[in-house]
Amino acid sequence: MKKLVILIAPLALALLAIPASGQTKAPQKPATVKKVAVAPKPAPTAKPLVIPKDATPNADGTYSWADKAGKKWIFAKTPFGISRMEDVASFASAAPAGQFVKAFEVGDKIRFERQSPFGTNKWEKNKADLTDEERAIVAAQTPQTSGDKKPE
Repeated sequence: MKKLVILIAPLALALLAIPASGQTKAPQKPATVKKVAVAPKPAPTAKPLVIPKDATPNADGTYSWADKAGKKWIFAKTPFGISRMEDVASFASAAPAGQFVKAFEVGDKIRFERQSPFGTNKWEKNKADLTDEERAIVAAQTPQTSGDKKPE
């Protein structure tokens, strides 16, 4: 008996899901509101960059140009088109080269220390072997003595 109920139940559900042939759904009334098709506005497209005619070519294949406001720009040809970036050469020289380097005198040697993301970088050099940059660092960190003045 249980087997018969298990077989008949899905069949009955399937038959109930199918509408009777004599029964049809009432036709739906057409909508009285007409939809007016509005053409979407095209998105504003950026003009492709072009290298200005009065730009000066550089040795590395880039072009330098100054706009009306005096701002300097560098143009470069890339595989993806023309690229424009602000000339930041003047910003790079704003910080002194040895600003983050400390110098310590140890006998006839100078010990240098610089902080890096991986810890402190340390090196030593003889005073005679210093480069111009290292000499400038040592001179900037050595206190100036006022022994040059004569007492009055």
